[in-house]
Amino acid sequence: MATGVGRPVNCLVNGAPCTAPVPTPAPSPTMNAGTARTVNVATAAQLKSALAAARPGDVIHLADGTYKGAFYATVSGTSLAPITLTGSRAAVLTNSGGACDPNVPSSSISYCGYGFHLNKASWWKLVGFSVTSSAKGIVLDAAQHNVVDGVQVSLTDLEGIHLRTASSDNVVQHAFVHDTGKVDPGYGEGLYFGSAQSNWDKFGTNNGTGPDRSDRNQALGNSFGPGVGGEHIDIKEGTVNGLVSGNTFDGRGISGQHFADSWVDVKGSGYTLTGNTGTFVAGSGTLADGYQVHQQLAGDGCGNVFRSNKSDLGGAGNYAINVTDQSGCSARPNVVYSSNTVTNAKIGLTNIKVTTG
Repeated sequence: MATGVGRPVNCLVNGAPCTAPVPTPAPSPTMNAGTARTVNVATAAQLKSALAAARPGDVIHLADGTYKGAFYATVSGTSLAPITLTGSRAAVLTNSGGACDPNVPSSSISYCGYGFHLNKASWWKLVGFSVTSSAKGIVLDAAQHNVVDGVQVSLTDLEGIHLRTASSDNVVQHAFVHDTGKVDPGYGEGLYFGSAQSNWDKFGTNNGTGPDRSDRNQALGNSFGPGVGGEHIDIKEGTVNGLVSGNTFDGRGISGQHFADSWVDVKGSGYTLTGNTGTFVAGSGTLADGYQVHQQLAGDGCGNVFRSNKSDLGGAGNYAINVTDQSGCSARPNVVYSSNTVTNAKIGLTNIKVTTG
């Protein structure tokens, strides 16, 4: 798949069709030559200035080095001229001092300690650099059509990458996320789609009365772990129609705190999880199952499809795929295909009927 483009027509993954609805296309790499600028930065002050002055088509290039502070974007690119922030993994953003993005929607919300924040900023490409030693790594709020590509996120107090507040149609690909949740391991998710119902008052739709509709997001070809204290990917209730494909999960370090005891926890609906590989080493953390599906609210946790995933549970986990509330999904059941495989499980592949395919 080309960088920044949604799944192509007639998509096949491991020979099988992708079954999740096609998300709205993510940013095109083509930029408008009339407006494109390359802005080279080498200090935190220069980076802050470049972000504040960014306009569609800009490429902000980070020199290798450490950038300390609160870095955030509040302006958007366009479909034909996304804004790019790029650097090598030796270009390191850190916010260990808890500096804040002051552009908050209400006094009840804090945007402090984030390594990088897309704040109502769409059509961005975040490419290649590292984020470390921050409360949270990369956070998207009300941000659509963005691509997070090849970044490294590590040593966060809490989660690594979080897409929330109706951040939809985004792609996170080729990232390396490890050693998260260093202060609160159970809340150290690697990648987080949406918000728990308990936080919808802050991040939900309709002035906090509805769910956080961070929909149609994709996680493609990322590497998670070791040292991810929470789930490697946490898919929250109220979100729908995403794709989790080709990721690698190294479960060493999953904490077991706050119910963090699987590589992936699916509480949303209509997700396709395909071609992922997960491993675990007994005694290196807590793994109850490889993948878990839960129904937090009626109608959620349904219609999810698992295909061609490989799971090595290290003699610790019960099921590769544990669907805990299938009885609540009679109209739209979850599906586990026979192309999924498991080794070193205490019980087996799944607790529901396996579908041929």
